[in-house]
Amino acid sequence: MAIPWKLYLTCWFLGASVQSTVFFSFNAVDYFNYFFPDNYKPEVYVGVTDGVASSVGAVLMVTFPPKSSHLTVLLLALIASVILLVAEVVITPLDTDILSTPARFGLVLAVIFVASVAQNVGGGALYSFVGKYFPKFGVQAAQSGSIFTFVATFIICCISKGSFQHLKDKDKGFRLSGYLFVALVDLIILVACCLMAILQAHVSQSTHAKRLQTGECVEDADCNGSQPLLTSDEFRQSNFSRKQVIRNNWAALTTICLTLVITSALFPGIASQFHGNYNCTFVTNDLSNSSNFLKTSTAVSSTRGSQSSDQTGWFMVIVFGCYSVADAIGKTLPIFRILYNKKSILCNCLVQLVTAVPILLIYFEPCVSGVQADWIAYVSVFLFGLVTGYGICAALMLLAPGQRGKKHEEGLATSIGYMFLQLGNLLGICVSLFLVDFVFEVTKP
Repeated sequence: MAIPWKLYLTCWFLGASVQSTVFFSFNAVDYFNYFFPDNYKPEVYVGVTDGVASSVGAVLMVTFPPKSSHLTVLLLALIASVILLVAEVVITPLDTDILSTPARFGLVLAVIFVASVAQNVGGGALYSFVGKYFPKFGVQAAQSGSIFTFVATFIICCISKGSFQHLKDKDKGFRLSGYLFVALVDLIILVACCLMAILQAHVSQSTHAKRLQTGECVEDADCNGSQPLLTSDEFRQSNFSRKQVIRNNWAALTTICLTLVITSALFPGIASQFHGNYNCTFVTNDLSNSSNFLKTSTAVSSTRGSQSSDQTGWFMVIVFGCYSVADAIGKTLPIFRILYNKKSILCNCLVQLVTAVPILLIYFEPCVSGVQADWIAYVSVFLFGLVTGYGICAALMLLAPGQRGKKHEEGLATSIGYMFLQLGNLLGICVSLFLVDFVFEVTKP
């Protein structure tokens, strides 16, 4: 399949831009943790706020599809998010003399919530647009671009960890970190907005050419991409249409949601608890002879207290890097070949669960199961990211295979798929918090 690279690059940047707020908040955890006390748990509340807001934005786009141009909605959403992101890094480091810590924290969460809602309304508009007009490559390009935002913001996180926080004036260092985060994210959004005109021009030209070729009268609204996903009688029956689309694509939608639940439950929550250079010399012989699960897990936990943790901090950087690279590769592969159909795509969740087993073993029993070596963590996380990225992207692409006469249905399907993606992410975050903060606490000494 010949890919028009100008259109692909535009969809790629737009896919990166609609996930920038989420990944900024996700990777800027050190930034928020520095400016707010530990008892505020910013890494928890920022993540949950992002998850809830992203789900709200995606649901709003499915419930109320735009009656004007999808690209106009996307442009306005991105502009709003740019302004709100700047406000976020201005408010976060304010002195307590200007704004009290509780008020500052609440205001930051409110700004994050509004920014994420706006950006994910734009995300829903983007996926419905590419599913309608560019089903062969648009969805994959948007997914591939989204992981670029994660990688880019993660690089800023590494720069912050390696440079800014070691300055004598830490306040200045972390302020610079926040400004660098926003400068990068806003640059991605700016490039995406500039490239958006390419999509508009292509859709207008192709629709106009089709009208001249067939001699049919096509509304101007359809020429500029402003036609809603469902119009006239179809639009009035939209509730039924949504149910029908979900029923026809239940396996792919379930895969998207379950994959995100599993991913967000394990990564970064559980994976962030890994430590490099495990020291298993203190494990007693009684451990291997014990048949009691509770005793075994308790004994393993005690060794975790005596482990020689990674002193440089780069172990976790490499772990996150392995996942990012694997996820990017996984989201690129489906454009060459999709191994599943709309029903068998569910099998990818089983494969994902298999790749998750080593991650759980590393968390619970690194010494007992012999998986304490750093390279095992790297390979395990890499395989997990590869399967995850492939499954999500393949499922989304199966929602819009580009069948003739089903343009509106496929556009709606990809918008619903984006909604299931965000809902799965939110559920996964909640599962991760429940496991790490409550269930797994019993395994610690």
